[in-house]
Amino acid sequence: MGSDSLANTSQLVMRNAQWLESNNMLLVGMPADNLARLLLEEKVATRVSGLTRDYAVYRRLKPSWERNDRLRLEFAPVVSETKQRFDGVIIFLQKSKPLMDYWLEMLLPLLTEDGCVWLVGENGEGIKSWRKRLKNTFESVKNLDNARHCGLLEGASPQQTKEFDWQKAFTEFEVPVAGRHLTIQSLPGVFSHGRLDVGTEVLLDTFDKVPAGEVLDFGCGAGVISAALAGLGADNDLTLIDCDALALASSERTLKQLGVKRFKTVASDGLSEVQGSFDLIVSNPPFHQGVKTHYAVTEQFLAEAARRLNKGGELRIVANSFLRYEPIIVKAFGHCKTLVTRNGFSVYQAIRH
Repeated sequence: MGSDSLANTSQLVMRNAQWLESNNMLLVGMPADNLARLLLEEKVATRVSGLTRDYAVYRRLKPSWERNDRLRLEFAPVVSETKQRFDGVIIFLQKSKPLMDYWLEMLLPLLTEDGCVWLVGENGEGIKSWRKRLKNTFESVKNLDNARHCGLLEGASPQQTKEFDWQKAFTEFEVPVAGRHLTIQSLPGVFSHGRLDVGTEVLLDTFDKVPAGEVLDFGCGAGVISAALAGLGADNDLTLIDCDALALASSERTLKQLGVKRFKTVASDGLSEVQGSFDLIVSNPPFHQGVKTHYAVTEQFLAEAARRLNKGGELRIVANSFLRYEPIIVKAFGHCKTLVTRNGFSVYQAIRH
């Protein structure tokens, strides 16, 4: 995205700036564009705070936000300054309805008495259905604008506001590993929230032991894979990475409650923040952006994974069988072995020689 370009949702926000004037504004789930700076320049807001769950967005926005003392950016699963009150909150619609419900519950206690919540999103993400859904939360719901394949809704006068404790938002579910059940903790919006997904189940079934050494869990989600590998009892140090703050909080809680000692969680955009080399890189890769993005991201991850493995180190990933991962892995490693194909998923293995 160019330095002066705005996402369609941000363009719709600026087009309706006269309705959104706030002294203390909060943006939640915003794109990596210049909306916050424009809101200040156009005097729509006096101060702007931002909460993102996406480390790629945080990494991109952080340099420009840090240069302005009226901007405050946070990469976290929850707004940390709970004593602050906002008279305007703009939420950028996410596809996960449980995540949106979680965000609304989090934000209502942070509103001033006359504060408003504005919800902006693309038609393809279901913004039109949210007018009806917001009526469960607010006494007053308005459709402010529709343009650029997006909609902008306003919610005011919450029906009820209760204290929010994000620690109570975790869902527990069990995963069978080596004859016992491991309890996994996940927050709304995390991949496969509250259940074991089929791809990860197929991947875990290929492990009966884990080589000793350093293990990297790429796109760790709620920590299912690392928890399972730790349950096999090998002498490992686990590094769990994800770009999602909610996933990292879920993994942290999962492994702590299971008593796993030697692990760390790292926020990373791809492998951007990963240090060192590994004996095993394992993943159910979180590539769901569509075919073109898909292969660019995959090729970058696999090429970097090959360089991040120690000699004799192993890459093991699971993916939908219809995705052509095999030639990409061959290009990165010189070879690729399919360990199993089941229920529409394939598990691929490659060794760094």
